[in-house]
Amino acid sequence: MKDWASHNHDTRYLLEEVLDLDLTVGVVLDFAEQYGNTLVIVTADHETGGMTLVGGDQSKRSVIVSYSSGGHTGIVAPVFAFGPGAMLFNGFYENTDIFEKIKFLLRL
Repeated sequence: MKDWASHNHDTRYLLEEVLDLDLTVGVVLDFAEQYGNTLVIVTADHETGGMTLVGGDQSKRSVIVSYSSGGHTGIVAPVFAFGPGAMLFNGFYENTDIFEKIKFLLRL
């Protein structure tokens, strides 16, 4: 997912991208669960925009957001993992450590 939506504070575009990501991750997780030998890692290289939910109406399917930045922020990028080796991806660490964890799992 590109971060242009957050750079431009384009909430509608951002929501469309998040929904696309959700659909994609769902398909990938179904595959991983079916075959059992696939590690799925979902993360980002950084956060952009500093978007905060400040209100909305669930019955109208609307949100009100505020952005604190037009650029990259220092907000932690979460890492979600499922499958063999997922337990290595708990906690806080530098995003470059993901590479080392994958190498370890592949025994490289």
